[in-house]
Amino acid sequence: MSNDLITYSDSLLWNDFKKGNHEAFHAVYKNHVQTLYKYGCNFTQDKALVKDCIHDVFIDLVKYRSALGATNNIKLYLFKSLKRKIVKSLYKRKRFKALEKEDIAFRYDASAEDEIVEDISTQTRSKKLIAAMVFLSPRQREAIYLKFVSNLSYEEISILLEINYQSARNLIFRGVEKLRAALPKEIILVFL
Repeated sequence: MSNDLITYSDSLLWNDFKKGNHEAFHAVYKNHVQTLYKYGCNFTQDKALVKDCIHDVFIDLVKYRSALGATNNIKLYLFKSLKRKIVKSLYKRKRFKALEKEDIAFRYDASAEDEIVEDISTQTRSKKLIAAMVFLSPRQREAIYLKFVSNLSYEEISILLEINYQSARNLIFRGVEKLRAALPKEIILVFL
């Protein structure tokens, strides 16, 4: 029920924004800019690039407002737009040099770690979690970030990662299994 309310609110806010309501645009920006920044910082160490891409996403929203389609999940729409902008920018930067797939791979940023382990009291536990995240593939790290930090559903994750629903579930399950194998049980319980 609360998920329907959130979806309904996103739909109304998006429609108001598309109609030119400046307060609706401000609400979209205010509600999502920090989350976008944290998400974007996981793709590149270049904080300025992330900020520029976020800026470009919002400029494009205003510029193409009348042509935008409907959405019932603004966060997912913005995540996809930001990821596309960052990847495109990284490709442009590397056009004279072969771009490795790892260059645009999702990296687990230690600042995002703060949100995941906010209830963990000791430094050693958080260090173990960071160390265990290294053993995950970039795709698993991104899926786990989206699920447990950004609180996206499996369906939303499958759309964002452009994989089917079951693949999203399997990706997260395998990542959590690797974490379970690498971490003590009490850390995993706090993490999940």
